Parts: sequence; structure tokens; C-alpha cells
Amino acid sequence: MKKKKNYFPAIDGLRLMASINIVLLHLASSSAFDYAAKWTWLKPIVSGPAFSAGLFFVLAGFLFASKFSDPDRRIAVLPFVFSRISKLYRLHFICTILMFAAIAVKIGGIDKMEHPIRSLLLHLSLLWSLVPDLGMKLNEPSWALTGFFICYALTPWTTKKLFKIESVKVLWFLFFLVFVPGVIQGWIFGSHEFLNDADYARRFRFFHMFPVIHICEYFFGMIIFRLYQKKQFVFLEKNYVAGFCQFFLFVALYIVCYLSQNSVSDPRLYFIVRHSPTILISGLFIMSLIPGKGFLARFFCIPIVRTIGRASFYPYLLHLPFITIGWGICNMNTPYATMGLLLILYTISPLYLGFKTKRRKRKLDLPEKINAIEA
Repeated sequence: MKKKKNYFPAIDGLRLMASINIVLLHLASSSAFDYAAKWTWLKPIVSGPAFSAGLFFVLAGFLFASKFSDPDRRIAVLPFVFSRISKLYRLHFICTILMFAAIAVKIGGIDKMEHPIRSLLLHLSLLWSLVPDLGMKLNEPSWALTGFFICYALTPWTTKKLFKIESVKVLWFLFFLVFVPGVIQGWIFGSHEFLNDADYARRFRFFHMFPVIHICEYFFGMIIFRLYQKKQFVFLEKNYVAGFCQFFLFVALYIVCYLSQNSVSDPRLYFIVRHSPTILISGLFIMSLIPGKGFLARFFCIPIVRTIGRASFYPYLLHLPFITIGWGICNMNTPYATMGLLLILYTISPLYLGFKTKRRKRKLDLPEKINAIEA
């Protein structure tokens, strides 16, 4: 009998929430969300952000661990990595070229293009996140691809080792251990002595982009799935329990985001609070959604939400070029411009994903049709 695939429909909705949160963050940083400044309650969620890019790493680790949950299945490293590159790198390439062209037109002189050209090479080679000061933000979300591709390369080996662990106590130990590198990194990057640099924003950007903590986030997601396999979340299969946990975690996430922006003055503590607690709460949030129970899980399971959510990584890669182009056409700092941008991003992305899915299905069905004709 063919083994039933693991699938968690509520996860698709969580992807959508994280994607929209990041789009709003970059709208705010480009002054295209200034009209919402009077909504002070929204600032901790957007500026935090509550659901950061790190959530995509946790989700990816969880989903790929579920995909490769058979310990006897042989996973070829290179085909797996290159299949992921083919799905994500092409879009990254297009967005980076578009941003480079826009900057070239704005600068208007080949003698001023040394820095943009160096930035282009760093982005296309996926090295920008390692040396962010040597380049400019051609397509800022592209920094995540460096960490993702490292994680994909490590996935076959990691899953093989992880699925050999049968002790629940060891898994829970690993659950918390993966946060240690992030805490250490936050303390180091938050110190004024780091890089002999007192520029707070520069150090935080480097900390945010550095692949190590995101690799840990990916492993965190894999461990969550392993705990799910060990039936550690059975209590969440009751609607009222799952619903209460989702509400409590959402409130806790808001409080952490608020405190990190208003009550933490030490940069070292800020770097730690801004990252580790939000990722921990996000992981617990994923746990509460896995059984598909509770009010948020039910909302995330609505078909249209799931459809858009499955394609939500495309808006993550696309939105900055769209914002840049939008500013060249109109005033982006209006509610209508925000709604228009979101409508465009979250319409073309599921359409593109649907096109890719149908094309892949046709390729898989073609040999069977040829065999049927020959027979």
C-alpha cells in the first residue's frame, strides 16, 4: 500500500500571513506606509515584524522533514538542491536584473556604475548576505536564498540523522538547543566592539542576514515535525484547546514585538529579543496549527487562503521591485496603492504557481500518453 503523504493545510495560511507581514514591513521602510502611522497598535506587528522571514525557514524545515520522513528513502543531494534552485533562483535573477536596470536608469552614467555592478554580481552569486556592506539592496529579500540553499544541501544528511533519534527527551533537548547559536550571535553582533562599528542599523542588518541563525531556524522546523511524529501535540486535537493556544500565542507574539521596540535599550538584548522569542513562539504557533483545529486553523484552511498561501514565497521575492516601480508611477503612500500592490502580488503569484503545476503535470503525463498511443 502506498504511504499516505503528510499534508497540513493550515500551514498554507500561515505562509500567507508571514508574506503579507514582510510586504507591509518593506512598504513602511520605503515610506509607502506612512499613512498608517496613526494606527499605533499596528506598528509592533509591521515593524517587528511579528511574522518575519525566519518563519519561512521554520516552515521549510517542517515541511521538508515531513516530505522526507521515510528514514529508508535515499535522497540524492545534488538533484534535490538543484530542483530547489530551479524553482527559486530564476525569479530571483529576474527581480535582481529589473532592480539593476532601474538603478542604472536613475544613476544615468556608466562612470557611476561600479557599486551597482559589484552589487549585481554579489546578488546573482548569492554572496551578498555574507558581505552586505560591499553591495547595495538590489533585491533585499534575496539574502534569504543563501541560507535556504545551504539548508537544502544539508537536508538529506540531517533528516537521516534526525529520524534515527527515538528518544522524546533528546528531541525536546534539541528543540531548545537550536536557539543557543542565535542567542550567542545576537550578543556578539549587538556588541559595539563587533566589527569596531558603532552603527547600530548596520550591525543589525548583518545579524538579520547572516545564514547561521536561519539554518538553526530550519533545523528547528525539522525537530517540530519529529516531535509531531512522536505524538507530542495530541492535546491540540481538541478545538477549544487549539483555539486557546492560538489566541494566547498571538497575544504573546504581539507583546514580545511591542517590548522589543519600546522597552529594550541594550542592543545585545534587543538583537536576542527581536529574534529568539519570536521564532520560538512561531514554532509553537505552527504546532497549534498542525491538527487543523482552532479558529485560526479553520480560517487558514479556507480554500482561497490556502491557494494564495501556497504561492506566498513569490510575493516575498517580487514585492521590492514592484514597490520601486510603483514609486516611479504614482504616490505609493496611500491605502489605494497598498491595496493595489497586494492585489497584484497575490493574484499573479497563485496564477504563476498554477501554471507551473499544470506544466509539470503535463510533462509527467506525456510518457503515459505516448505509451497508450503506441499500444
